[in-house]
Amino acid sequence: MDELVQMQIKRLRDMNFDAELLLSKRGELEQRWEEAFAKDLSKAQKRKIAFPQCMWNAFSWNKIECLKEQVAVDAFNQQKKARCYLFYANIDDALFIKKANRIKAEDIIHTDSPAIEKTFTSVHNNQSYFNSVEELRADLYVVDEHFTWTYVLTHEEGCGPYFYKP
Repeated sequence: MDELVQMQIKRLRDMNFDAELLLSKRGELEQRWEEAFAKDLSKAQKRKIAFPQCMWNAFSWNKIECLKEQVAVDAFNQQKKARCYLFYANIDDALFIKKANRIKAEDIIHTDSPAIEKTFTSVHNNQSYFNSVEELRADLYVVDEHFTWTYVLTHEEGCGPYFYKP
């Protein structure tokens, strides 16, 4: 299991969330994400915005209208959530969160999250192989189990977060 996923699952379980590890599910979840949220983009449009490498480029390139920055965070926090998936780009394992109704943006480990420094320091003191918080940079996708909305945190400063609900 990737250390970033391990950190996230530990944090969620410490907060009494029922988080289940899903081995090798990223590819399947990315495909479902693309079908749910980027189905109206042509192959040429996707190529032009480097969609396969960064699916969130559909938002940053304004190909899909969405909420951005603090408005996106607020929308995610207010969104009714039953069960959701959480997956990182380039990490094969994902998480399934049961009873996610009370999960908030600040509960999710990401480079820009308030919890990251504390979590990084705690894990680092226990022989983490990360040398800095910056090494934790990864695109993160949160989506409800039916793929009706998504919340995206990116690895790039100044891009996102994004919230989209068609």
